[in-house]
Amino acid sequence: MSQLESHCEHEEKHEEDIIQSTIGNFGRWQFKISALMALLKFPIAWFQMSIVFLAPPTQFWCKSNEWSQQNHTFLRHEGLNSGFCHSLVNNTLTTCPNGYEYNKTVFHSSIITEWNLVCEDKRLVDVSQISLMFGVLLGNILFGVIGDRHGRKKTLIVCIVLQSLFGILASQIPWYWGFIVTRFLLAIANGGTIVISFVMCMEAVGGTWRSIVPILYQIPYGFGNSIMAGIAYFHRDWRDLHLTLSLISSFYILYLWFVPESPRWLLAIGKKTEAIEILEKAAKCNKMDSDNVKTVANRLSPDVRKENKPKLAALFATTELTKRNVLLCINWLIAGITFYAFSQYIGKVGSNLYFTAAISGFVAFPGTLLCVFIIRRFGRRLTIALAHILTAFCFFGILAVPLGVYYQDWPRVVIAGVGIVGLSISMPALYLFTGELFPTTVRNAGVGTSVMFSRMGSMISPLVISMQDISPSLPLIVLGVGAILETFLILLLPETKGMPLPETIDDLNVTVNKIDDRKDTMCYISLPTILKDTSLDINK
Repeated sequence: MSQLESHCEHEEKHEEDIIQSTIGNFGRWQFKISALMALLKFPIAWFQMSIVFLAPPTQFWCKSNEWSQQNHTFLRHEGLNSGFCHSLVNNTLTTCPNGYEYNKTVFHSSIITEWNLVCEDKRLVDVSQISLMFGVLLGNILFGVIGDRHGRKKTLIVCIVLQSLFGILASQIPWYWGFIVTRFLLAIANGGTIVISFVMCMEAVGGTWRSIVPILYQIPYGFGNSIMAGIAYFHRDWRDLHLTLSLISSFYILYLWFVPESPRWLLAIGKKTEAIEILEKAAKCNKMDSDNVKTVANRLSPDVRKENKPKLAALFATTELTKRNVLLCINWLIAGITFYAFSQYIGKVGSNLYFTAAISGFVAFPGTLLCVFIIRRFGRRLTIALAHILTAFCFFGILAVPLGVYYQDWPRVVIAGVGIVGLSISMPALYLFTGELFPTTVRNAGVGTSVMFSRMGSMISPLVISMQDISPSLPLIVLGVGAILETFLILLLPETKGMPLPETIDDLNVTVNKIDDRKDTMCYISLPTILKDTSLDINK
């Protein structure tokens, strides 16, 4: 039995990819790439969540003069942005004749105060965020395909430049619809940054680090919210805030000189020479034998990897790939609805917006760290499924505790906190799982398409929250049922723990066969192969 295990280990080492064979699973080079990609989560968070400070809750009232004070009866509008929308003149309903005034004690300027996005125009605030998320959605898939075709590095630098450029323009443009258009273009670049940075991070590492680094990569997103809250505290004018965030983001253009192209992608499309050059530098950085790179690379057949121009249709090239794509898209759609709807449901819990936004960035941190340990112990599928079940129980648990019975509703708050932990486990794990299920030649497009459905879910989430007008319990019931549905769908996908990353679409069939073989044998080889191996003495 021990010799059988030894033979299995030999086969696994033989099939180990060139990245792991030449530069190791994780070293100084991988740390540099992982850290640089993780730092990109800061601007990603800033632009996606800045609406909190660009359009904060604002009190307003009608401008008044002596005539209006004597002849108008102002009608109060209750809601998040509370104030007076209408007045009565001789029993005739009319809008505020002199415009509006705003409480600028905390926020000196916002898109609400600048463009009077109140009363009949208050939905334009939602339009600004929906258009942003729609842009992120398009960017996920557009730059995902471009990254697979033209390379990770070039696409990432283009996204960083466009993200900063349109961010600066959005902070200066004087028209509301001009602001919407520039933010939409910013969001497309932001969506590309999300996909490319994650894929580059995942493709750089190997072994057990492949399940650790892509999860830890998500942590700066929450901290980005906390940093933004601090910046917003000192920049109470929305234009100053947006300009500051955009200028800071522009420094990421320096990645042009610090980030190399993904050698895994170069090998996948047949650019062996360029890949070897990068791997030799990486081997030296990791203090490994750089001469071994060419030795290992020369064993690769130059005709094996020729999927040179990946297209979106390639995601449906085989039955197995189609199955993975469809199931992941449904999972990401529900995950997007659940994450953003629940965030909105518990988001308005404090009167100090700066403090609330700052601490919200730290809430997901324990769950993300916990995810690392759970996913290594139980694998991808089971970790995500258990997290979904935990989240669903929390949704229903909140409903089981009556409102206003306990001091400051502490049981509901605790249960909601556990729900956030569940989400902070499932989302990073789902990111990792998605990246591992797609081959290198279409990984950007696959991850981009999946995450695109998450953005669709984020646009649907306000509709789920609005169901509370029908019944206060309905939003949490819908979210709970959705989490349970996710649990069953995720179990239909193959486990990827311990499996090599597929490089081409053809590799998927090999991987699936290996998974099937694992059910009947101890390793990836058949029993006759073992018996024919003269290096094994089965009589011992």
